Amino acid sequence: MPPTAAELVREQTLGPLVDHHTFALTAKEEPLAWARETVRSLLKDRAELARIDDTVLVVIELLTNAIQHAGGPVSLTLDLYEKGVTVGVVDRGRDTTAIPTAPVGFLADLQDESGRSDEGEDMAEDGRGLFLVSAFATGWGVEPVREGKIVTAALCLAGGAA
Repeated sequence: MPPTAAELVREQTLGPLVDHHTFALTAKEEPLAWARETVRSLLKDRAELARIDDTVLVVIELLTNAIQHAGGPVSLTLDLYEKGVTVGVVDRGRDTTAIPTAPVGFLADLQDESGRSDEGEDMAEDGRGLFLVSAFATGWGVEPVREGKIVTAALCLAGGAA
């Protein structure tokens, strides 16, 4: 069973909670652009640019999955801790069995012998975003909530990875 959000925080030793933000993205005209700007603004003076970029990538992947696959309202939660952040995306989907899959031939086999790109035609359509979340977050999990499910990712922002 995947870890709960509380277990992620304990396992990653992110320190005490500093700030909490919850945003409903249903009414946002450009929710992904808004999320990028908001996450960058909230983390601006809290972490190195590379770690902020990692957090933005994780947020966008989770939001994209929720928007594409779950339908209905989506909300974003950012909990800022002394040493990191947790990102939660709530959607109406009920499937909590998400498993990230490595993109087969992600770099290899993208070009045939003529140098022409295959555009990743053989790559699976689902699971690549969660593969990126798994690669960039220090931990993540999925759990049911009243509204559907929440996918939570924890990222260490201070020093080495937790």
